[in-house]
Amino acid sequence: MKVYISGPISGHKIEERRAEFARVKAILEKAGHEVFNPMENGLPETATTNEHMRADFRALVECDAIYMMRRWNHSAGCVKEFLMATACGMDVTFEANGQNVTIKFE
Repeated sequence: MKVYISGPISGHKIEERRAEFARVKAILEKAGHEVFNPMENGLPETATTNEHMRADFRALVECDAIYMMRRWNHSAGCVKEFLMATACGMDVTFEANGQNVTIKFE
């Protein structure tokens, strides 16, 4: 299954975000998934938020599921990704308190 990682980025220290996304990516890959990490979307750090969101939305629709990192609901970008994923019927996994909860749309 190809999984898109969604997590807050803007307004946070970029190195801390890179580390958190890498942590989640490693967990998902260990579970056997192919993973899209938006921190590795190929755009330069100087790209605008809108440019990043466009690239990330293109990648999201090619995935089967989305993984919502902690505090996703505090990020406007993550909320948009969540809405797009659910509109497309993707499985959604929420990270919370060291546990994962998955909602499957069939």
